[in-house]
Amino acid sequence: MTIGQDAKIGLNSYIALFKETTYGTFPATAETGASTLEALNIGFATEVVSQKLDQISGTRGYTKRVQLDKNVTGTLEQYLHPEESILMVADALGGGISTSSVTGAYQHVISAGNFDTSPISLSFQVRKGDTHHWQYTGGRVNNLTIAANVGELVKCSYEMVFKDSTQAGSDISSSLSISSVLPFTYVQGTYEYAATEGSLTSTVAEYINGFELAINNNLISDSGVRALGSNVLQTLAPTRREVTLTITQRFDTTTAWNRFVEATQGAARLIFEGASISAEHNYKCTLVMPKLFLNSPEPTIGAPSDILMSEITFDVLVDNPSTSTGKDIEATFVNATASY
Repeated sequence: MTIGQDAKIGLNSYIALFKETTYGTFPATAETGASTLEALNIGFATEVVSQKLDQISGTRGYTKRVQLDKNVTGTLEQYLHPEESILMVADALGGGISTSSVTGAYQHVISAGNFDTSPISLSFQVRKGDTHHWQYTGGRVNNLTIAANVGELVKCSYEMVFKDSTQAGSDISSSLSISSVLPFTYVQGTYEYAATEGSLTSTVAEYINGFELAINNNLISDSGVRALGSNVLQTLAPTRREVTLTITQRFDTTTAWNRFVEATQGAARLIFEGASISAEHNYKCTLVMPKLFLNSPEPTIGAPSDILMSEITFDVLVDNPSTSTGKDIEATFVNATASY
């Protein structure tokens, strides 16, 4: 067959992910421990930096080139899902998953940490088209964005950095199963704001038109984490974690403005609650930020018929630094899965 004669279609692809116990190590048996998710798109790709040698060689053109750093990065997008998003969100927060049994369901608390608890990193196998597989190892989420507006499903975007990749692997689709549970929509969402985390209840819920929650791990992937003798990363070090919350809200009072000018400390929580698991529990995702401050919520005036809107960005901080309970963000999922 001549190259380019056939056509492969994205809908025949799949993605499987695995927890790594050793950074950058793909599981010995790909069918064991595989999880899957329904991705909106998969942008993982491999680049090897090349350099043309600028040498005197009796001609105006270049005569030699070398290959240097291997960079494996890319973005994965999915809808926020009560079962399939757990490992990805846990990787983004870097603090591990604590699971407990509740009546008729399971609760998974995901803490923010330093990528030193399970999962320390993730491996992926991606079938691109119907026959060709790539394996990606040493994956960590550099940037996570969770966002939704009125009329939309809640979407997650994960900007990944990997240690290595290879074009390898056999079909494991028969070992994978897609969850029958639906992802979260804006209709299932609630936004709460109060002075402290302990005061966050349904009575302090506020109306918003949309939100974007961003977590930036500022992973180092330059020469500082490389070594002579290899063109791949040797480690993938996180630096300052930056959490930012932005909401869009109709302007009808000066309450938010007063919180801004008075530098009022508050706490916020986003809750998404889906279908029933048992009589006591529904599928649920809770994202809590116990300490934050508003930046300017001042609305601007566009067209005469426009509704006045405030786009409010929050600075999110750690509430109890240098203690075991201190956190800037925490995620909790309730679902029917016993363990991850």
